[in-house]
Amino acid sequence: MSKPGKILILKLLAAMLALLLVQTVAEWAVMRQKIQQFVELTEGRYVTDPYVPGKPIHREGEDWLGSPGDIPLTFEAVNLPVMFLVGGHSGVVVDEETVVESSGLEAWEKNITKLWGNRWKTRYDEVLLLRVKGASPEDYTEALQEAKTLLGRRYDYLFSPTDHWIYCSEVPWRAWRSRGFQLNYDSLWVTPNDLLISPQTYIVYYQYRDPEGILHTYSLEDQRYRSETGKETKHP
Repeated sequence: MSKPGKILILKLLAAMLALLLVQTVAEWAVMRQKIQQFVELTEGRYVTDPYVPGKPIHREGEDWLGSPGDIPLTFEAVNLPVMFLVGGHSGVVVDEETVVESSGLEAWEKNITKLWGNRWKTRYDEVLLLRVKGASPEDYTEALQEAKTLLGRRYDYLFSPTDHWIYCSEVPWRAWRSRGFQLNYDSLWVTPNDLLISPQTYIVYYQYRDPEGILHTYSLEDQRYRSETGKETKHP
């Protein structure tokens, strides 16, 4: 290849990288705004889930998070650049015991889509739980069944569009795509950032640990739990 050709390719790569960085910075601004709005909505208030008010979210003093078809998400990743560019890790809740997840951080033979323990509240310091706007109980059930069809597939280190290998944020994306919900807002590589930014998702739980080690939690409430405890519920 001629020298001018190499220079042109380098310029194109630099332009693409600059565009990616600008897009990622904008994504983080939108994500933080969405989280802040949720914190302001729930801080000091009992607010029920406006779409599926009886669907369990969490219980104080218990490790599990979410119920069938819900999407747990964390910003914590293997290193800071990965966290910045893609947003961390995600999965699909099966029940109070397990979550369908795809991870590439174990030994090769273990890097498959499989069932992990539902211990996101203690596994990570910063965690969100997402749900899909307008989804019915049947949608949650069927989305979970679709997620289970991905069990056993190898982790995709290339983040390719193939159906044979799967990376973490593809699990909820493919699960909910089967029900007609497009959670990848930019239609490029689907990332945890995309899942949170998507206008089709909303936050029902958020926790983070501050520099002093204090854990802060914010959550919508499900009517079933509030009826059991006798606490007031109201919609936003």
